[in-house]
Amino acid sequence: MHILDLPTDIFNVYPATIKFKTYQARWQIGDIYVSGDARKTEDNPQGLGCYLVMTGRGCDDIFRILDSRNYTFGDMFRRCERRYGLDNFHFTRLDIAIDDKNEKPFFTIEQIKKKCEKEEFISNSEGYHFDESKFDDFDTAKTVYI
Repeated sequence: MHILDLPTDIFNVYPATIKFKTYQARWQIGDIYVSGDARKTEDNPQGLGCYLVMTGRGCDDIFRILDSRNYTFGDMFRRCERRYGLDNFHFTRLDIAIDDKNEKPFFTIEQIKKKCEKEEFISNSEGYHFDESKFDDFDTAKTVYI
């Protein structure tokens, strides 16, 4: 909650776990979830860490909160770095939904494909692949895994 710059008393708190993680509690407000209170283990003797999940609406909510303070998501990530140090936090997964239906999209699907083909991304994975629906009757999402 420190990184989000939100008071903890606005969150609903309840016991919750995540498969393969040692978190024991979840703080939730709307579509923003923070799992934490990690059990102490040999690998994590201080029981540190958290797991932030934001749905699309949660991202919109955080965007509005950040924007009201003249901050960006980049500022939020830099706060992580300043608070925990460059080597003490990491993103295990970052899902970004790009609404290519805007009048002027940030990126088109074709632009993203070209960036991947030119390897204009940073990742621990060996490569990338695209998934899209096999149904032509529906205007469905396309996903790139990097």
